[in-house]
Amino acid sequence: MSELHSFSLFDTILYKAEVPEYLKNKDFMSVCDEHTDQAISNAKKLIDERNKKFKIDIKDHGMSYHSGAEMYKDERFHDFELLIRNTARNILENQGFDLSNYSIDYTEMWIQKFAYEGGGHQDTHVHWDNHVSGFYFVECSERTSKPVFHDPRAGRMMLNLPIKDHSKLCPAMERQIISVKPGTLLLFNSWLPHQFSVDNGIDPFRFIHFNLQAKKHGKK
Repeated sequence: MSELHSFSLFDTILYKAEVPEYLKNKDFMSVCDEHTDQAISNAKKLIDERNKKFKIDIKDHGMSYHSGAEMYKDERFHDFELLIRNTARNILENQGFDLSNYSIDYTEMWIQKFAYEGGGHQDTHVHWDNHVSGFYFVECSERTSKPVFHDPRAGRMMLNLPIKDHSKLCPAMERQIISVKPGTLLLFNSWLPHQFSVDNGIDPFRFIHFNLQAKKHGKK
């Protein structure tokens, strides 16, 4: 047999950058704190009802405080949201998409904080009807939850084989855990399945989540 060549087809790409300067911006942090406080306040009734139902005070264990989804409209977030929007456009164009007749607009942007008592998490999901999604980590550490990305090819799960070394990234892997720190920015195509591992409640864990959509000019 002649030499065997390999080609990478249908790549799944995760984009990562470190932009900690926003965490030193008072206006930026004010927006984060205001939305976080409102999310915690809104969840208080739910927590009280849950504890009453189970007749035990488990406080906020397992909670994920979720703010409203229009943070991108706050003028104090202008520089940040513009960075994300322009980066999302560049990603799609570099992937080969023709956006000459499209604008990139947010469908939502919110902040999430996991429970003080631990147990906060997100199940595996995608963001339908969007094109680029991502996270910006405001508070995290080596001891907090981590984002986990899954192989989007559902059919391969039927044919999986044992992996030789889980510590090395290889084509055999069906999921990948990503290490992050405060100021880490992650972007990816919205069809990529992702989740957040269970948080132990040791250190604060808070991040901004956003989704963007390519909208054809003339369409609402």
